[in-house]
Amino acid sequence: MQMRHRQALAGVIAIALPLLAAQAANAATYRWVDDNGQLQFSDTLPSAAAANGYRVIDSSTGQIIREVAPRKTAEEKAREEAQRRAEEEARLAEAAERKHNQVLLALYGSIEDIEQARDARLERLDARIRRLESSTARMEDKARNSPSDDSYARDLESLKASLEAARAERQEVEGRFEQDIQRFRELSSNG
Repeated sequence: MQMRHRQALAGVIAIALPLLAAQAANAATYRWVDDNGQLQFSDTLPSAAAANGYRVIDSSTGQIIREVAPRKTAEEKAREEAQRRAEEEARLAEAAERKHNQVLLALYGSIEDIEQARDARLERLDARIRRLESSTARMEDKARNSPSDDSYARDLESLKASLEAARAERQEVEGRFEQDIQRFRELSSNG
């Protein structure tokens, strides 16, 4: 009976020994700095150390196997996200500017071409503004002559809003063409 026990024990040892050797070969040591600023080493890692970052060291060679950075705070995450968004917006703006430059050079052969396109567009807007001004004046007369009819007042407000929008559009178009002329000059002098 004792012989069987020895054989069983030898069998268990034969199976367990390679597993223990493999586990010992893969044993790691954790290195971290504790809350007091002291360097700590252990074969187990406390949860506080995991949050503050640590290094995993191969026990047999002393080599750093892996380094784990501290967990990021909400502020750090927000700052990184804001930085990522700013970089993406800058990239998109740069791509849009390149595309605009290509279109500008493809559409126009000279500054005079841009000025002609600008003048034609502004003439159309000026004609629209004159029509709206005339319609507004007529509607003001009708509203004065029919003070009891609210529909004239509503229509008048709508016309005034359209007139202001047309004037704003004219300013925006004029400014955009001036920017295009300036950019065309820059592109023409560089290329």
